[in-house]
Amino acid sequence: MLAHDFLAQADVIFDVRSPSEFASSHIVGARNVPVLDDNEREQVGKLYKQDPFGAKVLGATLICKNISQVLCTLGITPAQVIGIYCARGGMRSLSLQSILQNIGYRTLRLTNGYKAYRKEVLEFLAKPLDSQFFTLSGPTGCGKSTLIGMYEHSLDIESLSMHLGSSFGGICGQQPRAAMFENLLFARLRELEGKKILVENESKKLGSLVVPSMIYNAYKNGVKILITAPLQIRIQRILEQYGDIDLDFFNHAMQKIAPFMDKRYWLQAHKAFELRDLEQVAYILITQYYDKVYRKEPCAFHIDSTNLESAFEHIRQIIATH
Repeated sequence: MLAHDFLAQADVIFDVRSPSEFASSHIVGARNVPVLDDNEREQVGKLYKQDPFGAKVLGATLICKNISQVLCTLGITPAQVIGIYCARGGMRSLSLQSILQNIGYRTLRLTNGYKAYRKEVLEFLAKPLDSQFFTLSGPTGCGKSTLIGMYEHSLDIESLSMHLGSSFGGICGQQPRAAMFENLLFARLRELEGKKILVENESKKLGSLVVPSMIYNAYKNGVKILITAPLQIRIQRILEQYGDIDLDFFNHAMQKIAPFMDKRYWLQAHKAFELRDLEQVAYILITQYYDKVYRKEPCAFHIDSTNLESAFEHIRQIIATH
């Protein structure tokens, strides 16, 4: 079955590749049900170069052993359609499908496997979207991320990339790999097809990841809404979001912005952090770095976000009338 139909018809999806293959990237929402673990896959692969038939016998032996364990923990009813895929739609997915189908489960197998899914993702991300974008712009600390999270049809690029976009944006933890980031964008945009999408005016690069050009251009050309807030409120919001960072993280982030910041203020921020005067740190960074590097763009609307609920209702009204 081709990728588009496979995704539309499967109730649950089993990725039968090894754990390391799955961890690298996978179909969003898939469950890893490896029929060969990483060591077994390597073992079969090495043997195949010397003895293809022997490798097939070994592979079948290991797969049968592993599938017997899978059946004990399946937790799927026969009423559900199970989608199954491996790397290229070969023996690993066919082996599990054959057994499940003979038992009485309804199954689908993805033609050409994960490779076909990735082709679908990349083709989708290269085409114009059938959606209207509303793009929140504004200085740091104005609550844009919070407002994005409040809207049901939002594309939260920061959450998907596990990065807040700034020099200090790596507080979210380890980022997904580039392919997985694209898969996450693809899955979310499929859910939002034909919708009016709220998105933040992110830079092209978030940490180690790059926003695909089609998406980047779509929100850059969207209806721009400028979000602002008083300085003291912005400081408090920054403290709520970044207040737990440790010294090593702070020093690493400060090194990144050193070329773009007056050295005396840079040193003052360091001193304030050592004294745990985080409010002063936020004040210095906002006024002496973030506001100075913020690129102002023409916006169709301007909303004060002192009260986030009120700002959100204003945004909803703008979206509803455009």
